[in-house]
Amino acid sequence: MIWLALLFTAAAGWVLLRPWLRSGPVIGLCVGFTAGAAALSLQLLLYDLARIPWRRWTVLGPWVVAFGVFLYKRRPARPRWRWPQPMELAALAFAVVALMAWVPYERLMPLNEWDAVMLWMFKGKAFYLDGGVAPYLRRAQEFLANPAYPLLVPLYSTFLYICVGAPADHAAKLLSPCFFASLLGGFYYLLRRFGSRPVAAVFTAMLLGVYMLSFVAFHYAGYADTAVTAAIVLGAGFLYAWWREEHHADFALAALFASIAAWGKNEGQFFLAGAGALAAGRLLWRRQWNWRLWTRLAVFPLLAVAPWVAARGLYGIRRPGQLSTEIVQTNVASYLPTLKALIEHAFAPSVFNLAFPMLLLAVALHRRAGLDAKFLLLPALVAWQMLGVAWVYITGPISLQWMIGSSLDRVLSQIVPLALLSAAVVFASYYDRAEARLAAPAPPAKAKKRVR
Repeated sequence: MIWLALLFTAAAGWVLLRPWLRSGPVIGLCVGFTAGAAALSLQLLLYDLARIPWRRWTVLGPWVVAFGVFLYKRRPARPRWRWPQPMELAALAFAVVALMAWVPYERLMPLNEWDAVMLWMFKGKAFYLDGGVAPYLRRAQEFLANPAYPLLVPLYSTFLYICVGAPADHAAKLLSPCFFASLLGGFYYLLRRFGSRPVAAVFTAMLLGVYMLSFVAFHYAGYADTAVTAAIVLGAGFLYAWWREEHHADFALAALFASIAAWGKNEGQFFLAGAGALAAGRLLWRRQWNWRLWTRLAVFPLLAVAPWVAARGLYGIRRPGQLSTEIVQTNVASYLPTLKALIEHAFAPSVFNLAFPMLLLAVALHRRAGLDAKFLLLPALVAWQMLGVAWVYITGPISLQWMIGSSLDRVLSQIVPLALLSAAVVFASYYDRAEARLAAPAPPAKAKKRVR
C-alpha cells in the first residue's frame, strides 16, 4: 500500500500538470510527485475546513475520476529512445553508485531528529489519529512543536497513513527520498530545456553528488527541506523558461511550484514573494494584460496560502515565544554579520561542493556563453533566498547562535540546487555553441594568386 500510495501521488501530480507540462512518463511522474503531494495535503486541509471526513474513498475518489478522464481523452505519448552517449553513461554510473551507497542507510533510516519528530512527523500522526487537524491545533500551544509551520509534509504523511490504514512511520520516512527523486527529475528536465542531454546528465549527477542534499534527503527523514527545495528549483526554472521563451505554460508551472514552496515551509513563502514580484514586474514592464496570466499569478498563491491562513485564524495559531525589545534590537543589528556568516559558509570548501563558486563564475561569463540579461533572474533568486534566510535567523524566537549552528547546512541546502542550475545553464550554452562550431562546415580556402 505504501508504494501504491507513492505511485498514486506521482500519477495525480502528472495528471494535474498535464495541461502545461510536456514530457515523457518518467519525468512527468518525477515532477508530478511534488505537485501531487502538495495537492493531496491541501485537499486534506480543505476537507477538514469543510467538515468532510477523511476516508479513502472521499480522498481518492476525485482523483480516480480525473484519471479516467485523462485516459479517455488522451494517451501519454511514448518518447523516442536514444542510446546514451559516453558522457551520459558516466553520469548515469555515478548516479547509480551514489544511490547504492545510500541504500543500506535508507533501510535503517532513523526518525530520531528532534525537529523532524516534533515539528513535522508528530503532527501527521496526530492528525490521522484525531481524524482532522482541529483537535491538535486547538491545543498546539501545549506542545513543543511550532504550530505555525505550513502543513504540506505533515498532511501528506497523514494521506499515507490513510492509505496504509495505520500511522506507519516507515511510510513517512520515504517522503524525503521521494522528494529528492522529484528534485533530480525536475533538474534534469529543466536542463534538457536549456541544453543538451550530456550536459543535463552530468550536472544532474553533480547535484546527486552534493553530500548535504543526500544527507538531508536520507538522514534528516521527516524534514520539509527536500520538499521545499524541489519546489524552489522547479518554480525558479520554469520562471526563467518563461522569461526566456515566453510560453504561457511555463508561467503557469512557475506560479504553481512557487506556491507549493510557500505551502511547504516558511522559507518557501519568501521565495513566493520574490518570484511573484519578478513575474508581476515583468508583466507590467511588457504591458501584458492577458487575464489568464494574471489569474494564475493570483489563484495559485491564494490556494496555497489562504486555507492555511484561515486555519491559523480559526484555531488561534501563533508563533511560540516572544522576543524582548532588547533581543530584537540585538538581532537586527546582527543582520549583516549573519549574512556574512551565511555567505562565508556557502563559499567555503564544504559539503556544498563548488556550487556557489560556480554560480559566481557563471554570472561573470554568461555573456561570453551567449546568454543575455534574462539569465540574471536565477542568480537574483539565489541572492533573494540568502537575504531571506538571514532575515529568518535574526527574527526567530530562539538564540541566533544556536539557530545558525543547528540548521545552517540544512537551510543552505535548499539554495544549492538553484545555484548549480544557474551554473549549468551557462555551461550548457557554452557546450551548445562549441558543438555548433564543430558541426559548421569549414570555410572554403582562398585560392592563391598565380605569380607570372
